[in-house]
Amino acid sequence: MAYEDPQIVLEWMDSLHELNVRTKKMFGCYCLYCDGQAVGWIHDSVLSLREVGLDYLPDDVRRPGPDDKIRELVIPFDHVRADWLPRAVQDTANIRKAQK
Repeated sequence: MAYEDPQIVLEWMDSLHELNVRTKKMFGCYCLYCDGQAVGWIHDSVLSLREVGLDYLPDDVRRPGPDDKIRELVIPFDHVRADWLPRAVQDTANIRKAQK
């Protein structure tokens, strides 16, 4: 299984530079961690962010349906520089940490 193009990963990470984030190669993707919490995956040029109920995301970010087994938001590469993205990643980490 081939991993994501490293340049794509660097662009996602650059957009999150003010956060405490890192990636780890895993299952053919890059797992994204924020403050030690697994918050999503970088694969096929998209960021799949865990669904935690954020209510301020744009309409074109696909949310999982009620019957979907995978509970992740699909954030297209078009949003790599979006103003809301760092907040969404940090909020996801904070919510996941509080849920443990």
